[in-house]
Amino acid sequence: MLAVTVKIDEASIRQAQHILRAIPRAMPRVFRRAINRTVDSAATDLKRKTSEQIALKKGEIAKGIGKHKASISNLTGSIATTAYRPGVIKFPHSKRAHGISYRIDRTAGRKLLEHGFLQTMGTGHQGVFLRKGLGRLPIAEAHGPSIWRVIVNSPGLLAGAQQRAGARLTKHINDQIGVELRRWRKK
Repeated sequence: MLAVTVKIDEASIRQAQHILRAIPRAMPRVFRRAINRTVDSAATDLKRKTSEQIALKKGEIAKGIGKHKASISNLTGSIATTAYRPGVIKFPHSKRAHGISYRIDRTAGRKLLEHGFLQTMGTGHQGVFLRKGLGRLPIAEAHGPSIWRVIVNSPGLLAGAQQRAGARLTKHINDQIGVELRRWRKK
């Protein structure tokens, strides 16, 4: 599930070629580093904006966001979201008399998971569980929404992240051209 793609336009390539014409093999290095820095900053931006929507730590949100960095042969970077669904225990929760109270959305109130209970499994995994039937077993863990769904259902979040990544790419290209020129002058 693709979220944000970082590519370089033809005008930027021509402009950088003109500036770096005296430095051999500088073009791929400049673009690779600029794309990778843009991917890193865009992923951070997407985590920050997503954490404004849901009450989840940025480290947990990062588990649902993957980065694909550029290489010398492939000058394209992207940020992809996965269907990672964190457990309810990762959200702010508290134990009540008849279940577990939790909050997922920062703008909405708390919800009650009736008959839910906190449990630590033999493997050490902790979670909020519900019984599936009338007996003690089987039980199932309660999960929140996937990170992908939060990003897609938040209006303007994805478009804003793409726009900010494009603006950062231009800045990072200019910064990396400056780095190459400073290295070349030292020789």
